[in-house]
Amino acid sequence: MRIVYCTDTIWHPGGTQRVALAKACALARIDGNEVWVVTTERPQGKPIFPVSDKVHIVNLTVNYYDDDWKSRFHRSKGLIIKRRKHRKQMRSLLKAISPDIVIATGTSEKSFLPRLRTGRQTVFIREIHFSKYYRRYAAQSHFDLIAARLSEWIDYGINLPRYDRVVILTEEDKKANWASNNKAIVIPDPVIGKPLAISQLSEPEVVAAGRLVDQKNFSSLLRAWHKVHALYPRWSLSIYGEGSLRQSLQTQIEHDGLSDSVRLMGYADDLMPHLARASIFVSTSVYEGFGMVLVEAMECGLPVVSYRCPCGPQDIISDGTDGFLVPVGDEQMLADRICELAGNEGLRKAMGAAAQKRAGCYAMDLIIARWMALFSQLLAEKKVTRRTAVRKDTGRCARNK
Repeated sequence: MRIVYCTDTIWHPGGTQRVALAKACALARIDGNEVWVVTTERPQGKPIFPVSDKVHIVNLTVNYYDDDWKSRFHRSKGLIIKRRKHRKQMRSLLKAISPDIVIATGTSEKSFLPRLRTGRQTVFIREIHFSKYYRRYAAQSHFDLIAARLSEWIDYGINLPRYDRVVILTEEDKKANWASNNKAIVIPDPVIGKPLAISQLSEPEVVAAGRLVDQKNFSSLLRAWHKVHALYPRWSLSIYGEGSLRQSLQTQIEHDGLSDSVRLMGYADDLMPHLARASIFVSTSVYEGFGMVLVEAMECGLPVVSYRCPCGPQDIISDGTDGFLVPVGDEQMLADRICELAGNEGLRKAMGAAAQKRAGCYAMDLIIARWMALFSQLLAEKKVTRRTAVRKDTGRCARNK
């Protein structure tokens, strides 16, 4: 199969891009596959995941990010010009490759990709890496909410129906938001790395990770940690990640007298060694697309305490077996669950073992097998549709003679 992945960049840290590149490399290792990754932003440094020499990297240098600092008018003007350039280059590239499968990861290509002619019966797949209504969850004003609903109408009402299949990440999202869409199918993200060590669950350390932005809700974690620290002063909290809220979180840490037990660790290229040294993982996101870091923590043998946000934690965590699910915003319960694990090594180890077993469901080979099955199914459906269309055209021609 000839498979093309489309994304914005493979040079900036981002979960969607990292997973797409890792899947592309895994697909390229399968005999008979040839894989391309097409990007729009100029290369900067090394890719965020090691690239197999079997993967063709094509950069279109559209450079949407160059306009991020400009005014709204100039961003809109630039978007129109660059989108036209992007579409033209993508059309030429796909004609040259003549792919069987083209996958949009949901960046700038998603609006026009299935409209392009490729010279053959190509299957177009759209990946959605957040829960369906993530734009609404992120809205911080009435204007943002209106913009979110308009974007949803354009994306889901106009663009999405042109795709042959829509791949979403969780059963929770499918049941709640995609049940009536017969093109939607669930394939979760795979675990990318393998831990070099499994946690002994003996260190008094809790870990959290993610961008320091409102979505990850670390201010709520710090308020809960204040309660944990009062009961378990020997335990520490390490938060990995960077973002716009770093200074406000640091101020909160100092104001609440937590400087001796909470550290903002910055961005980590490889989180797993840090996870393997900790004993509990905590997530306080208000919404997610999946929550791969939860699975990575569980693969390292850590029990997880997470807010029950849409969507992801409920698919991954079995409450009371391999971790705890807590209602979003219930900081007292969050603190209680962390304390329950901190004070009971036997419970930590039982849940940690169950968590490691659960993480095995997201192994790369299992997830890639599901993708290959989907590709084969969709290509077979395309052939049937084409044969049916040919028969109808032949019948019409015969009747017209």
